[in-house]
Amino acid sequence: MTEPTMSAGDVLDMLDWLPEGAKAISSAIAGAGNMNLVERVTLSDGSSLILKRAHGWVEKYPDIPAPIARAGVEAAFYSAVYGTPVGAAMPLHLAYDDAHAANLFEDLGEGTDGMTAYAGTPIAMADLDWVIDWMIALHDLAVPSNTRLTNHAMRLLNAVHIFDFPLDPHSGFDLDAITLGLQEVADQLKADAAFVESVKAFGQTYLETDEGVLLHGDLYPGSWLITTQGLRIIDPEFCWIGPREWDVGVLAAHLILSGQDDALIDRIYTRYRGPIDRTLADKISGIEIMRRLIGVAQLPLAADLAEKTALLERARHMVAGSRS
Repeated sequence: MTEPTMSAGDVLDMLDWLPEGAKAISSAIAGAGNMNLVERVTLSDGSSLILKRAHGWVEKYPDIPAPIARAGVEAAFYSAVYGTPVGAAMPLHLAYDDAHAANLFEDLGEGTDGMTAYAGTPIAMADLDWVIDWMIALHDLAVPSNTRLTNHAMRLLNAVHIFDFPLDPHSGFDLDAITLGLQEVADQLKADAAFVESVKAFGQTYLETDEGVLLHGDLYPGSWLITTQGLRIIDPEFCWIGPREWDVGVLAAHLILSGQDDALIDRIYTRYRGPIDRTLADKISGIEIMRRLIGVAQLPLAADLAEKTALLERARHMVAGSRS
């Protein structure tokens, strides 16, 4: 495993990933990712590269252990989509080293992600259509035979933080420190036995499913990179093989969380060409909304207590099979 004190330049040099005659001049954090250490390395020839390293913990929360094998899963995803329109809409993957859990990518420049949506910036219909079309193309790919892409280790971690921790009455997570009054609202939801049972039952399905389509796994605005070359999709380390409703439901959830017009949510279902179980997709959306509001993976939402309460009530209905 790569030592956290080892510089990005030293890693590139040791792995012979530097262009001939070039040296690493400097490095800096590239983006505000949660899971991995992502650095932009500037080279002596004026070019730059992106080095992404996985450690045995979540980079943003070092006290949370995480499977270092996620780096290999991400490399397998890029390999599976290479040479397809899906891969062309992602950064070019240049190299992977298993011993150092390191992936090397082209640098698309100083782009921004889609996180501004949570501050009230509307998502353009054209941009949403682009993301939907990318998702359709991904789901239409033949399912790769690479068993890494079932991503069991990451799903075990994800399951805890999606289905278990947010609804644990003894988690000790202080929601009032995020939004005063949210703890009481969350406690009421945790006391809803039917809701909790439905969430946990789907969590078991999530862990046991290995058939379906290749999924990105975390298709929210933080995984959309806005560059001078146009939109690009990044960070597929949560990928897995499962129901297409997962990506669809997560995408819809984040349109709801960011306060987008319901017409955009409907747009997903009218534009998506494959067969979609709307009830299942809604359940996934509801669970995603719930865990983003009362779990560890918080978002920079411009929402007060009343708005978060309404969102949690909407999530409750979605999980129960009602969109009202």
